[in-house]
Amino acid sequence: MTSGGRETPRREQTPGLSLLRSPAASRRQEEPRATPATPGLPTGVSARLLDLVDQAVVVCDAAGLPSWCNVQAERLFPQLRIGEPLHGPLSRAMAEGADCFETVSDGRRLSGHRVVLQGDGTPAGHCVWLVRDDSAVHERQNELMAERARSAFLAEAGKQLAASLHHGRTVRAVVRVAVPALADTAILFLPVRGRCVAWHLYGPDECAGQLPAAALDQAPSVAHALRGLVEQPVLCDWQEVARLGGALPQDPDPAGPALVVTLPGPGMPAGVLVLAHGPQRTGFGAADVELAREFAARASLALEAATFYAEQVHTAAVLQDGLEPDPLPHVAGVHLGAAYRPARETLRLGGDFYQVRADAEGGVGFFFGDVCGKGVEAAVFAGRVRQSLRALALVESRPVRMLQLLNEALWEGDPTPFTTLVTGSVGSARDGALDVVLAGGGHLPPLVLRKDGRVDEVHIGGTLVGALPDPDFHQTEIRLAAGELLLLYSDGVTEARGGPTEQEMYGERRLMRDLAACLGMPAGAVAERIDLRTGQWLAGADHDDLAVLAVQAPALAPSADVEQPR
Repeated sequence: MTSGGRETPRREQTPGLSLLRSPAASRRQEEPRATPATPGLPTGVSARLLDLVDQAVVVCDAAGLPSWCNVQAERLFPQLRIGEPLHGPLSRAMAEGADCFETVSDGRRLSGHRVVLQGDGTPAGHCVWLVRDDSAVHERQNELMAERARSAFLAEAGKQLAASLHHGRTVRAVVRVAVPALADTAILFLPVRGRCVAWHLYGPDECAGQLPAAALDQAPSVAHALRGLVEQPVLCDWQEVARLGGALPQDPDPAGPALVVTLPGPGMPAGVLVLAHGPQRTGFGAADVELAREFAARASLALEAATFYAEQVHTAAVLQDGLEPDPLPHVAGVHLGAAYRPARETLRLGGDFYQVRADAEGGVGFFFGDVCGKGVEAAVFAGRVRQSLRALALVESRPVRMLQLLNEALWEGDPTPFTTLVTGSVGSARDGALDVVLAGGGHLPPLVLRKDGRVDEVHIGGTLVGALPDPDFHQTEIRLAAGELLLLYSDGVTEARGGPTEQEMYGERRLMRDLAACLGMPAGAVAERIDLRTGQWLAGADHDDLAVLAVQAPALAPSADVEQPR
């Protein structure tokens, strides 16, 4: 047999092993040589078949010396010589008396086991080693495990990044999730805002800050990525980043270059993530770069969602400042109270509205309404109505006339939205009483809590404001004696569904009964009490916008000439 550049002596036939012969010797023969018959196998077939198997086959005699091997054994063990001592893993296994082994030899992962030949006249002690090269299998297993680990990391990263819509928490999550899975130090640079660039670093320590946008010129890799000029991850010198304008900490001092990864956005990038390894880790391989790129895509989505949510919250806050009811004025001789609860699913914006203003004569003017719909659209329309009423109050004090002018303004602008409305004025009368003039446009009848505990409805009627070009508005007058109270409310109170069945409406009768129980309470406490009772009835269920406004004539103070009980 020829192996390793030299020719080995021809082997003699071993009793019981005539089925095994050197393939090299067979190749030197132009015609096959007849061999003794092997039980159960055709003559001359066994050795040829063993050359076709994907394992190395090495036959050893009783002294442990190789007497035959197939082609796979020649390829796997190039130092193997027939009749000479074994080397490598086979030698160690024979020396230890092991029947099987798994080892790494010359960069290959090998596994083998020994079969002892018995019977058919085979001399005692002869054996066959079957050795398989598992390198490719283990490589595929390692690749599969690595892919599973990458998938698990990205899935967990997605959960952590989506855990909050708060922009600051999302920024912190990006750098914290990246360490140590992707790097030992991570810095996130956010897009330029004004003339500053915000950054957040996480590694051995955590810190954040801002640096001038002009300082980016000292770090071209980061600057180009933030401007959207670089899409793929690139390597750069860490010192280029760490000394960026002197704003970033000098420590840590990672080993090797840093990886600059762009966070893709719909227009400009959502940010730039800089990753750096510590001294204990190697540089960034192709798999590391690909994993960082996939993580950056998920981080970008989370930051975009947080940014969008922050803008929505800011918009809602601006709307709230302009659409929430104004504080109630302090007017001598008139007690006021109010409660306001927007629909649960909205951003504290609703279609119920009210306003009370003091007039020059010492009384008050007010309006209370409920626009069609709820949410942001209803709140915007309610804001239009409020602004119109404020302007009309400067030139018109008659309640019915104000409704007529408002209806004209709404009908000319957009005939689709409409609102229910009660507007009125309150003036002082003798003996601490209040004279109230009410004009109605399709709103629920106000309630009056009399000093004897009776609750009366004030039926005003009138058509909806903004629904018809020729509306019919009504007006009425009532007097509130000392201590009596006028309550205006929206349908969010009476139509609140809850109770034992969670579907029963709160209703007018229950409202009147709860109002009667408020006898003797001041206006502010009455409004809060009705709001509390409605909230208890709802028990956390979704509801429409609800509002309550209470106007009360102060109770008379005890007369000085009346003897007080001791």
